[in-house]
Amino acid sequence: MKKIFIITLTAAIRLTAGAWTVVPHNDGTTALDFADIAKGHPTPFAIERAEGKWSHYTKIGETREARFTDTDKVKPTGAYYRIVDAKGVVIDTISFDRQLFGDKIIVFSPTDNMDSVAATAAMIDRRLFGHEMDADRYALVFKPGDYREAGLINVPFYIHIAGLGSTPYEVEVSNIHTPPHLREGNGTCTFWRSAENLSVVGPETYDEPETFKWAVSQAAPMRRVYSNRTLRTQWGNGWVSGGYAADCRFDAPAGSDHQQQWYYRNSILNKGRGNFREEKYNYCFQGVEFGPEADMATYRNNWDEGGNVTVIETTPLIAEKPFLCLGDDGRYKVFRPAFRSEAKGVSYALGNPGKGEYLDLLDTFEVVKPGATSAEMNAALAAGKNLLITPGMFTLDEPLRITRPGTVVLGIGWATLIPGENNSEGAIVIDDVDNVAVASLLFDAHYSSDTLLKVGKEKTSVSHEGAPVLLSDLFFRIGGFRPNPVHVDRAVEINSNNVVGDHFWIWRADHGVRGSVGWAVNTAPNGLVVNGDDVTVYGLFNEHFQEYQTLWNGERGRMYFYQCETPYDSPTQAHYMSENGTRPGYAAYKVSDGVKNHFAAALGIYDVLVNEIRIENSIEVPDAEGVNVYHACNNSLSNGGKRGFGFVINGLGKSTYDTFRDNRVVVNNYREGK
Repeated sequence: MKKIFIITLTAAIRLTAGAWTVVPHNDGTTALDFADIAKGHPTPFAIERAEGKWSHYTKIGETREARFTDTDKVKPTGAYYRIVDAKGVVIDTISFDRQLFGDKIIVFSPTDNMDSVAATAAMIDRRLFGHEMDADRYALVFKPGDYREAGLINVPFYIHIAGLGSTPYEVEVSNIHTPPHLREGNGTCTFWRSAENLSVVGPETYDEPETFKWAVSQAAPMRRVYSNRTLRTQWGNGWVSGGYAADCRFDAPAGSDHQQQWYYRNSILNKGRGNFREEKYNYCFQGVEFGPEADMATYRNNWDEGGNVTVIETTPLIAEKPFLCLGDDGRYKVFRPAFRSEAKGVSYALGNPGKGEYLDLLDTFEVVKPGATSAEMNAALAAGKNLLITPGMFTLDEPLRITRPGTVVLGIGWATLIPGENNSEGAIVIDDVDNVAVASLLFDAHYSSDTLLKVGKEKTSVSHEGAPVLLSDLFFRIGGFRPNPVHVDRAVEINSNNVVGDHFWIWRADHGVRGSVGWAVNTAPNGLVVNGDDVTVYGLFNEHFQEYQTLWNGERGRMYFYQCETPYDSPTQAHYMSENGTRPGYAAYKVSDGVKNHFAAALGIYDVLVNEIRIENSIEVPDAEGVNVYHACNNSLSNGGKRGFGFVINGLGKSTYDTFRDNRVVVNNYREGK
């Protein structure tokens, strides 16, 4: 394990990496110490320097000791040093980047040999392609520059690809694909990957393989991406059940023919969907700007005609996800975008990152690498640090406790938090405090716990209206990875008020490694429970839980875009009865009876049932004037017959029970239809 200790000195910021160190001093010089790795190698050592790991190296000096000071004033994030012994053997390549982040965040420079960039990305693709349940993770990050000559980059499981500029325009790649590992283009299990803060630049064409193919399903966010290539969210004519894109600008057509559903939030679609038909169940466009070439006849609320499009003009309250970048001073930062009200379009412009704040990584964050313990992370949090959690799986003996207002906990490269065997509380517990941001993390239940994430220890009357908690790109997995029984009561519990959730996939696994999945194996009643008031959630994917999948108890809740599948595996109707055994099945979306004000829009809820099970209602809400559900559909993905939903919502909209497969049933507006 390599640990990083950050100490601010008068003359230097020193980071210790174990086998070697790269110490950038305040006077611009850089001290190298490589005694441990140099043992047994003949002297003198030649020191070579380049701007990137795969760039051209130039000899800058020699030393007979295993230390050297680079007296040229170079930015620490722009120098890689190759240590060569007297026989010409390259001992290692060391850098501030490697020391800071470890070897699972791979930093590319625009001066790198583009064949080497392509080969490195291809090597990682071969390593992780098809490895749905794997412990390995990487982030591929690109310093500002042009990488188009590196060609197509495939993004497999557990890869985060991102630019390090302040806007997406500062990093250009040629193309990105997400090939499915299942046969015949089936992308229904194309999960756990992400793209952020870069441009995909190439010809605008529908011809394959020239399209930008982000053909994904759940837990595969695309954020802050610019593209002038045609974006296709489907692979061939295969199945897909995604997806999510936010803060993106698409100057070429963007869409698919058969994506099951898709949610665009605060993006720009200059040419709309182009020639794509988008025929399936649930497409939602919220806070989206459409260009003059978009066919606006296809972007209107049309569920009352049996259509599948929801257009919501603005996003009432949102802040975009924090992200890692390089500042003008050459230091790593985390940019934290500001909250926007009634937001439309993207949060940035060419040369302008938008409103927000830069947080210096070394000054304000603890960089957490594999092997770090929950005690060490909690000590950093208690000392006032934010956390940047790097790629890896972290088993926590106690939850991470966020007690300080303004704290940022940001994962990168699919950092994964696992409550340990004796930790029944969960992975993260946030106190009832202002302005916390938790983002880009996978929560994995290998053992039993009450929750995986808890926001506020209990319901209070404390308002956070002026400084909400933000939860972005958080994904929860119960079962699937580890062959043992596991139980979680509520994957996510929100007790605080004024919380904003932006993109969750909460998944009780329906498949995985042998012995990890079964009605009595990975047990969990609820995916999301909301007790707080004035909670808003955008892009909620929540599947296969054994009771109410979403249970909303708080007032004035708002939910925009929902995707849900029933649990496949209830053995009999007797195993799946709500209301003290009097009502068949559990609603997938339940608003508690006493709630007086709630709004939900663009809900796609699908029955996938192996056995003959009736679920009376897919949605249940109280009959109050302030409660409405707008655009809700059911579809049967079962094999038809005596299984499925009796009604879409509260006895309204005769649904999929005792009908046929792929039968879509719609309720346009609950208040008007009841």
